[in-house]
Amino acid sequence: MSEKRVFVIDGRQLTGMMGGVQRYIGEILDELDKIAPSGMFEILIPRGCSLSDKSYVNLKTVNYGSLKGLLWEQICLPFYLWKKKCPGIFMCTIVPMLYPKGIAVVHDVMPAMFPEIAKSMGNVFARNMLLLNYRIAVKKADVPVTVSENSRRDMARLYGRDIDDIRVIPNAWQHMERVGVDDSWMKDHPEVKKGEYYFSLSANRKQKNFKWICEMAKRNPGRYFLMAGTVEEWQSNETVSADNIIALGYVSDEQVKSLMTNCRAFLFPSFYEGFGIPPMEALSCGARIVISNTSSLPEIYKDSAYYIDPTDYEVDLDKLLEQDSAPAQECLDRFSWRSSAEKLLKLCQNYPKRCVL
Repeated sequence: MSEKRVFVIDGRQLTGMMGGVQRYIGEILDELDKIAPSGMFEILIPRGCSLSDKSYVNLKTVNYGSLKGLLWEQICLPFYLWKKKCPGIFMCTIVPMLYPKGIAVVHDVMPAMFPEIAKSMGNVFARNMLLLNYRIAVKKADVPVTVSENSRRDMARLYGRDIDDIRVIPNAWQHMERVGVDDSWMKDHPEVKKGEYYFSLSANRKQKNFKWICEMAKRNPGRYFLMAGTVEEWQSNETVSADNIIALGYVSDEQVKSLMTNCRAFLFPSFYEGFGIPPMEALSCGARIVISNTSSLPEIYKDSAYYIDPTDYEVDLDKLLEQDSAPAQECLDRFSWRSSAEKLLKLCQNYPKRCVL
């Protein structure tokens, strides 16, 4: 690799609301900043935006382009890459479709795997553009990356890319160690007792299978089911309705940690996950996790979880939780943000050649 090569990281996602993808980008870049040579990486963001809570030493932040949103990613970002003759690092699944040169992280391929679920995602044009973006990211990027071996296999099968071309850089959980605990939600819900409620955290999307949680709530009227997460208006959302369900909406990281620490179990009945980071966050807080036996989840969590069939709405949660599970640390020890940053740096140092991570 030439010593003068600079990689340009798409940083637009870090200028908005924090979510799972934004967490992935931010945590890996924080660790990359500690180990990267100075001058090797630039983080490109739209003009007028800032990374207000970030202060990097070895990663340079550059403001460029007056457009906003996806237009910035499809016009300003590729023009900057072309002008500087730099490869990009696209960590949020979205790539500049006219110039996908570089490293592209595709977190999951759910819309391509489940067309019926994907129909809930915006209008026909937006959905087709998203599917086209997936195809270009996997087939045309110099180095496609995903977050689990299961997603790697799915990407290779769906798009015909040699599986050896696709690398895996997983999520992790150490950010939870920096988060405090905020029990203020308990004041608003005095009827909910510690250790006596189930908790789930997710945006309301069809693949998250809120129906299963509703059915569990109906089968367990003596327990409360607390649900936190956003409602995304651009998607068709599941109806959440039961007398013992409490929809908390958006809650802070500190409240999430409290909810995970004090729950009877954390529920995550998704039909499909590229990785599934909330259960790992829950494990790090000492919670037991009840998750689907589908997609990447058994690969990631192995014996540290309690598994359910997401189409089985007659699960006996009490009986399930009487079984043994492996210590959470057996799962947690296999993942770290530092390790993921090291994998990304190694990819860049060997770019565009293949390397074993």
